[in-house]
Amino acid sequence: MTHDVHWLKTNRVLYVSYQGHQTAETLKDCLDDMAAHLDTVTHPVALLISWLEVTGEDPGVLRSNPGHRTYSHPMAARGVLVGFNPLQAMENEVSSVQTRGNKNTHYCKTMDEAMDYLEAMLAD
Repeated sequence: MTHDVHWLKTNRVLYVSYQGHQTAETLKDCLDDMAAHLDTVTHPVALLISWLEVTGEDPGVLRSNPGHRTYSHPMAARGVLVGFNPLQAMENEVSSVQTRGNKNTHYCKTMDEAMDYLEAMLAD
């Protein structure tokens, strides 16, 4: 498996973990799964996206699916991303901003930092 997508907090925080070697196809599969989850909610949610379990990637993979509907999905309020180096973050921003028209991402170095950032959304 090259990704895992599930609700960390139902209808509030969607958890996305990329795993293994990432190609344009595996990235698209994950983006499709994310969009399917976002289609089930009626209000915008946060996405916690982890790149920590990625073991390798094709060059430019984060720029390989420009225009994918996940990047501009109206239910994707904020993306909190973990484990992206500066080049990966820049490539992700290019795809996201070109599609969405604005920036809705926040980068964290560790999962603990991301969980602290999302603390209010995870509380009851």
